[in-house]
Amino acid sequence: MKIFIKLSVSLILPFFFLVSNTCAQEKKTVRATGVYMSSDLTPEQTKAKAIEEAKRAALNKAGISETVSFTDFNYQFEDNEKYREIFQAISSIETGGEIIVDTILSEKKSFNEFGNMQVEVEIQATVFQYKEKSDPTFIFKVEGIDEVYKNQDNLRFSFTPTQNGYLKIFNVTDEETYLLYPYKDPSDKRLNDNPDRLFQKDQTVEIPVHPAFSDGYYLEIDKPGKEQEFNILMFIFTKQNLPFLEKVNFTNMMRWIYSIPPDQRISQQVGFIIKKGK
Repeated sequence: MKIFIKLSVSLILPFFFLVSNTCAQEKKTVRATGVYMSSDLTPEQTKAKAIEEAKRAALNKAGISETVSFTDFNYQFEDNEKYREIFQAISSIETGGEIIVDTILSEKKSFNEFGNMQVEVEIQATVFQYKEKSDPTFIFKVEGIDEVYKNQDNLRFSFTPTQNGYLKIFNVTDEETYLLYPYKDPSDKRLNDNPDRLFQKDQTVEIPVHPAFSDGYYLEIDKPGKEQEFNILMFIFTKQNLPFLEKVNFTNMMRWIYSIPPDQRISQQVGFIIKKGK
């Protein structure tokens, strides 16, 4: 699926850089092992739990010993294992550190005498450790996004920040990740969003902001035979105007987010489904 940028009729006619702050964070590469046993989960679900345990072990190895709390943003997409992996990667870790699994080095699956499945994984991960805490006064509100859309619907929503700042919105599907806002048109610069727009404190802005897209983002499942598509919008609001110049993919997006100190950013995830038919 692609969220298409569809021009309004009235306007058709006339015409990673990875942010690094060495004073604010430390970055370490560590190896760790995680094990999980289950009697009722699928192999992929059991593996995901083992990866969570490996993440905890990696954080401990990096010197982050606080209690780790993972939030699984699954949005009831349990029937899509790829999405479960994505949401687990987005998990929030309330420790002053965050982690990206760079690679799964090994995976072992076995069964005990009772038929319970055990999965053991070894991971290599990058751990970001922060000296700052998040700023509780730097937040925002997103309104107007439904849980389900019909194919070829339009998507519009509002964004209201509590402080001045800069916004980026990524769209993540099970097949791709791309930057939805600020939009950059490769063939017509007149359609580009302003990448330097400062969103003002307590002022509600309707998105899309460009007048060429006043009808909204056009939602369409463009893969033949696919009846529904899961999407998650990643809202990243920062105090400074931090460009994203790397190739857009899920890993680079997460690295860019984690490279920003917690007191300089706030993020929010909103999921929705596009369905064909009635």
